[in-house]
Amino acid sequence: MKIAAIDIGSNAIRLYIARPLHEDLIDTDFKSVEFTRLPLRLGDDVFKTKEISKRKYDLLLKAMQAFALLMEIYNVDQYRVCATSAMRDAENGEKLARDIRKTTGLKIDIITGKEESRLVQSAIMDWLPGKSTFLHIDVGGGSTEISLTRQGKIKLFESFNIGTVRMREGKVKAAEIQRMKTWLSQLNLPSDGSVKAIGTGGNIVKLHQLAGTQLREAMNLHHLKSTNAYIESLSHHDRVYELKLNPDRAEVINHAGDIYIRIMEQCHIHEIYAPNLGLKDGMVRQLWKKHFRMK
Repeated sequence: MKIAAIDIGSNAIRLYIARPLHEDLIDTDFKSVEFTRLPLRLGDDVFKTKEISKRKYDLLLKAMQAFALLMEIYNVDQYRVCATSAMRDAENGEKLARDIRKTTGLKIDIITGKEESRLVQSAIMDWLPGKSTFLHIDVGGGSTEISLTRQGKIKLFESFNIGTVRMREGKVKAAEIQRMKTWLSQLNLPSDGSVKAIGTGGNIVKLHQLAGTQLREAMNLHHLKSTNAYIESLSHHDRVYELKLNPDRAEVINHAGDIYIRIMEQCHIHEIYAPNLGLKDGMVRQLWKKHFRMK
């Protein structure tokens, strides 16, 4: 059985094809069969003009045609396509989704921030180290989803229009920053460092790696700040050729670092874990569980 997830984000689009390691278990790990990431930044258009430009409209349509062909070649059994902040905010997002379905047959779900967070949470719940209290921070190109998780369950959740592409374009509103500050203050988290952060998104994974932190280890706030400060000191050229970052990630990774740092400082959180899991993994797990229950 092969399952595919297509994640249409604000900074890139991704195709992930995987298969369950144990087809007789509902809770199983997955082996990657194919992963393709295309740096198609829809947020550049949307956060400036509220629309996806004709050029990127056409590029996304072609990319989805290519993804549909790849899924056919790999004999994919189940798939889901989810679009997040950029398509949510685009005035022509629904029309683009209809055109893609008409051309490729692929149905796109333009999901809410809450649904996005729920899917990511489903991927990381089994990964969480213990049943303590965690603040899950998922930073994307267009939005940041934050949830408070206690004893393996989501207690509080909110989505904010604060993302890396929005920050790069200077399109984050002061009122939205204040709304996030107010919401975080109402969590009343202890200041003793007992609450840990779980960071998801490609940028925090890369920051984790650049800081020299192992996958299942937590990175402390000091190392995150020093790593992010070092990245900010480099030119775009040096970020690409010295740090080996993708050009599109090199443009926004420091903005992601700023968001994580700001949240951790306000919440008195000293450490952050960064499992290499995200929306695509949650989508695959959801599809597998649905299929398994129907067998």
